[in-house]
Amino acid sequence: MRPFVSVVIPTYHDWERLKKCLEALILQTYPQERFEVIVINNDPEDPVPKITLTPNFQIISESKPGSYAARNKGISVAKGEILAFTDSDCIPREDWLESAVEQLLGGAERVAGHIELFFRKKELTYAEIFEKVFEFDQEEFARDGASATANMVTYRKHFEVVGLFNEALFSGGDMEWGWRAKLQGISIEFGKEVVVRHPARSKMEDLKKKKRRIMGGKANISDSIRGRKKFWVIRGFMPPVIALLKLKKRKDISLYEKTVALGVLYYLKMYSTLQGIKYLFGLEKPERS
Repeated sequence: MRPFVSVVIPTYHDWERLKKCLEALILQTYPQERFEVIVINNDPEDPVPKITLTPNFQIISESKPGSYAARNKGISVAKGEILAFTDSDCIPREDWLESAVEQLLGGAERVAGHIELFFRKKELTYAEIFEKVFEFDQEEFARDGASATANMVTYRKHFEVVGLFNEALFSGGDMEWGWRAKLQGISIEFGKEVVVRHPARSKMEDLKKKKRRIMGGKANISDSIRGRKKFWVIRGFMPPVIALLKLKKRKDISLYEKTVALGVLYYLKMYSTLQGIKYLFGLEKPERS
């Protein structure tokens, strides 16, 4: 008998895109009776719209802000020996679960599935070029021992060893959990055929919101930042030299895209540093955005 899988999906004011995600999960080639889908509404004050759910789908609530708190709530009620994570704006390929389970049964302990970006128009915005070049490189994440929760599948038992996601983080908690798992000796593989499609952020403001979430989370656990603030601030204004060296080796993107992506990267790096300074000195309070 195939292992039972629990799919965990946090959502926050994103019902329309969630519907497309659920439609894709209904079409999975993995037997419906061998998996469940747990959607966690991260704003209980936001009424759930009418969504047709099959018996193996459910929507629950978590009032504590943050997608990692929501994921932890989903884990707490999940029945599966395998946990599959994706986001409400993602569209899993029809063989997503089947491919992930096959890779796990083949010996993998954790799978960082491929995240395929899609764009609104043929002509990309600066934000979309940045995402195309720098974001969601799951193969590189896996080499570093981590995975984005937009597409991560693993055994439930590993959360019993590593612990749950850090709920103080509003962004980057998936990477932080992955590095903890790596320290426990739990290996990870890139899943080329374990595919979800993810919309690229098309606006600079969306990229800045993400950076505010990341810095807000760091500010909530910021002893390390406070203790090394001089080094942290200086590094925050330095040009992204390492990224430049990596881009020089890439043949899959044009010179124009490399130039735009580097410019946006440097801008966001400085923006994050300034935002972190505001949080550090109490000029602004970290909040969900």
